[in-house]
Amino acid sequence: MSQLLHLAAAVDLPGCSAAEPYVELVRLAERGRLDFVTLEDSFARPGPDALAVLCRAAPATRRIGLVPTVTTTPTEPLVAQAAVATLDRVSGGRAGWRLDVSAGAEEPHHIDFTGTAFSVRDPSTVPRPPQGHPVRLVDATERHARTVAARYADVALVRAATPAQATAVRDELRARAAEFGRDPDALRVLTGLLVDLGDGEHAAEPGHGGGGPRATGRGPLYRGGPVDLAELVAGWHADGVTDGFHFVPVEPRRDLERLVNGTVALLQHRGRFRTFYPGSTLREHLGLTRPANRYAMNMRYVDEGNDGMTTDAADAWKQWHEERVEKVSAPYGPLALTATHWIEDYPEGRIPDIPGTWVVAEREGVLLTAVEADGLSVDGRPFAGEVRLAADRGPEAEARVALGEKRLFVLVREGVWGVRVYDPEAAARRAFRGIEASPYDPRWSVPGRFTPYDGTRTVRVGNADGRERGLALAGELAFALDGRELTLQVAQQGDGPLWAVFADATSGDTSFRFRFLHPAAPDAEGRTTVDLNRAQLPPCAFADHFICPFPPPGNTLDVAIEAGERAVR
Repeated sequence: MSQLLHLAAAVDLPGCSAAEPYVELVRLAERGRLDFVTLEDSFARPGPDALAVLCRAAPATRRIGLVPTVTTTPTEPLVAQAAVATLDRVSGGRAGWRLDVSAGAEEPHHIDFTGTAFSVRDPSTVPRPPQGHPVRLVDATERHARTVAARYADVALVRAATPAQATAVRDELRARAAEFGRDPDALRVLTGLLVDLGDGEHAAEPGHGGGGPRATGRGPLYRGGPVDLAELVAGWHADGVTDGFHFVPVEPRRDLERLVNGTVALLQHRGRFRTFYPGSTLREHLGLTRPANRYAMNMRYVDEGNDGMTTDAADAWKQWHEERVEKVSAPYGPLALTATHWIEDYPEGRIPDIPGTWVVAEREGVLLTAVEADGLSVDGRPFAGEVRLAADRGPEAEARVALGEKRLFVLVREGVWGVRVYDPEAAARRAFRGIEASPYDPRWSVPGRFTPYDGTRTVRVGNADGRERGLALAGELAFALDGRELTLQVAQQGDGPLWAVFADATSGDTSFRFRFLHPAAPDAEGRTTVDLNRAQLPPCAFADHFICPFPPPGNTLDVAIEAGERAVR
């Protein structure tokens, strides 16, 4: 099962026609770091359109997922799909789509078109959304909906009043997903639960709490206090019964506030639920991968006026560029870096604007000492005491040490230990408007041949922070542009992709002063592709606190590479 606990909540307000009360509930849910909120459409309850309300909530929130129910009965499916894709784009990749599955439905509606110039399935009127496609959520309570959920859903909602019922439905959905050729671990199964926290801190009524919810006509109902609810949630999840819960507050304003400030806060204090969002998209919250663009990969759009040249590569480049923008602007991406501190520069262990004492340990790592008032957390829990820290290896968002929303990332370079500060509210991230890049041009994508050195060669090169460090080089990459033979010294990640740091005649003029290039791993004959359309800005183009290496000798080309990324907007 998914190891992380996932929590979501409905924000329906019966009889409310104004948008702002809904937005306030979404903000409250985000303060609790819930994965997402759901909102039924106006066909299920009087009130404003669910999609419109959550589009209104998108700019008022930063991380929480937004999942409206969009009914396709009065709306063409492709129009509904385009609307949800637009929500995904305006929210920065936080949209989901709760599919309303009627009896007899076996699969979503598809459209196919075959013509003389091109063939296409499921055409869309909007650009590919940040998540690839928004998260698909299906209520799998009824048996007729389970086929659709197992085959297509990213998240399935089920109703169960006992752990045994929840286990049986979850096992059935996972087994059927496997029958459809899916990885069962790519399906999140959340248990739906009505919650009535009107009794405050009183113990749960008989039939609720530790004994499980009570079955009602509207679904399983928990009635009691936030503490007992936290015990129920933690127990079911620890036993592998469910991947999480979708809460439906009986009294929305009262119960959601008690849920966030009571139940969720207790789960966070015990280390059972996140205290920060690990990424910026709903898929990242749920631990789901971004689906590949099956059209860009499998289809050929032919331009009959251009000698039949396909634009597959141009489509793939566009997707690459969009993903680059998403990556650098992520909450803990390069734009969020506000400082890099080398611990040896602070003999007393007191780093500016970072609480606690940081010293290099006698043998290896960093020794952090802090008191509760410092406000630090380690591994998601409030920290006081002493802990030895190794270098963080995972994504910056998963750094062990946090200060509120900031992440304190421990690193080591040539035996020198440091701490990087990543702040989602960094000025550079707020001011970011995109990456200037040249449009795709096939003439900048040419064959290359990699010739390895007899052994790794290390050269000393200057770094962006003013220090000099070693750069390990694995060989030379030869290629030709407009009849000119060129070479670059490159590094290699094991037997995998190559990495070049280079400058050219545009550097410092119409492009950044140097750039990175990552050709694919060469084959057994050393062949690879040098696609300069994918020349990219180094991290230090986005923040001054990175230590990017400068180009090694021989990697400053005397030709103008009018391709790839050029500057930060």
